[in-house]
Amino acid sequence: MPKTHQSQYSKVTLVDVQLASSYFPLLVDLAKHKHCLTYGELVERAKQEYPDRPAVQKAIAVSTGRRLDVVRMFTSERELPDLTSLVINKGSGECGIGFTRSFNPKAAREEVFSFDWSTIATDFDGFVKNTETAIKPRKSVKEAKALELMFSHYQQNKASLPPSIRESREQIVECIMEGFSPEEAFALAQQNGV
Repeated sequence: MPKTHQSQYSKVTLVDVQLASSYFPLLVDLAKHKHCLTYGELVERAKQEYPDRPAVQKAIAVSTGRRLDVVRMFTSERELPDLTSLVINKGSGECGIGFTRSFNPKAAREEVFSFDWSTIATDFDGFVKNTETAIKPRKSVKEAKALELMFSHYQQNKASLPPSIRESREQIVECIMEGFSPEEAFALAQQNGV
């Protein structure tokens, strides 16, 4: 793994990798058919496609952007078109802010649609295996404790947090349950606003 990507891997959890491995083939299929899905539709399609994967069955739309970051790491490292441009926000009809602040989604989609994805699937499987071994295991937290930690952090930092952070409550709790500190969870929610 290149050193330049080390900081990206520090924010990745096993659940992120498990969900990315479920989303990737769905995104490739979307690319072949030149279609887009909303975050919620992607989560629902994954649940239908992978009924025996517990992480997929527990997935929620508001944290999908973070899971798609793993797919973006793969495409970026290999200089491939960004498959995550095919996932759009239901309200805006466009990619989430984490994507649009750095890329032109329409141009990215054109690149995705014109690329031959038929040989990439096995390469992604190898990437998933390497990423699973590279990530630092985190200690999970029960939901009640995660809610307590979130509330405490919010109360202590309310003045410096944007009012819109309340919309990310579910995502913040999920991050804390996966082992992120409250500070990290709030930062990730702000960074990956869907």
